[in-house]
Amino acid sequence: MKLFGLYFERQDRHRRRTGDPESNHPATTTARTSSTCLRIYATVVLILMWLNAARFLAVFNGSDRFGAQLLIKIMMVTWFCLAAIFQTAYYYANHTGQLMKILLTLPVTQDCVRGAHRCAVALTTIIWTTLFVDLAIGTYFYFDGDRYDFIVAPFFTHIYVPENNMITARVLGYISYLLIFPGVFVSHAMNQLLVYVFYSEYKKLKRNFRRAIDETGQFTGDLSIFRRRH
Repeated sequence: MKLFGLYFERQDRHRRRTGDPESNHPATTTARTSSTCLRIYATVVLILMWLNAARFLAVFNGSDRFGAQLLIKIMMVTWFCLAAIFQTAYYYANHTGQLMKILLTLPVTQDCVRGAHRCAVALTTIIWTTLFVDLAIGTYFYFDGDRYDFIVAPFFTHIYVPENNMITARVLGYISYLLIFPGVFVSHAMNQLLVYVFYSEYKKLKRNFRRAIDETGQFTGDLSIFRRRH
């Protein structure tokens, strides 16, 4: 997530109290500096995401007719906008500390921690495998002809580019695509991980609640405990 600007901390969560004689410990200073760099990097990525989404709105022109290419353009516009929205959501979650709060203070059981770890490893493996396959196939189709030259919009669609410069334009356009494409996958994976955690804990709560009901249908447990846990 750090690689794609989806994670940073506003401040060092291990920061000592003011007046602590060890408050200027080098490790604390290094962690705070690292967090600041990540925040700046995430801000730059977020700005580039929205600029790219705005840029790609220029993909449409007067020569568009209903067909496969127009549908692909619409799909890619929504894809870039979705990527920017995901980036904004995670930036806000990091800026407000909500993501860190969920990850560190959510009261989960030990077996849920182990299950979440396995889920994270599986999702990471699936993501990188899918990315390599998709990007390999996408690279082949993108550079095989001029069918997808509209990706370099507003060039080619509204600004004429000489044929001898199109290779450079295609490479630059594809680099922008590569920077945005993986972030959506990573965002989805984090969402899936959080869903797994909540699903696992609610399922366990439901099972324990059923156990607290005897054969006559009477509830024998402490309802306040279940309510707080819920």
